[in-house]
Amino acid sequence: MSSGFTSTGLNYPLLAIPAYYIFSLAPHIYAMNILKSAGYKFNNSNPKASISPANVQGKVPDAVFTAYQRAENAQNNNFEQLPLFAAAVLASILAERVSPSIKIGGSGSLDPTDLATFVGAWFAVRTAYNVAYVSIADHSKSFIRSGLWAVGSGLAFYQIFKAARVLG
Repeated sequence: MSSGFTSTGLNYPLLAIPAYYIFSLAPHIYAMNILKSAGYKFNNSNPKASISPANVQGKVPDAVFTAYQRAENAQNNNFEQLPLFAAAVLASILAERVSPSIKIGGSGSLDPTDLATFVGAWFAVRTAYNVAYVSIADHSKSFIRSGLWAVGSGLAFYQIFKAARVLG
């Protein structure tokens, strides 16, 4: 039985894909709370236009506006990373299905791609990335965020590589 399955019959790594989608909304919710706390009024009849940077700028203090922009950009980047994460998870699930008994590295693991570890690491790195994106306004420190982005992307590419190795 591979690492993704439990006695409930659910494949938790597969469920990590919609979980990541929901997770990706957190910076947007934070951005909306920033605007709301600054007294900004939303127009739900046209919400995207209502919260577009062109409509927000000048209606809230500059510090609030830049914090809002960073949070929205974090959300956008989360969604940009979703296909890479989903591909890594799906490739690993396929590899586990096709070759469930392959033991890589002599570990004796029935999780030949270490999928559970990848999912946990992905969420940890992306959480740190979101916190860095939202909280770091200083250019010299912004490279922390960029480094976290590179680590997360590297994890996904490595995960796909491990799946490819199992699939041969």
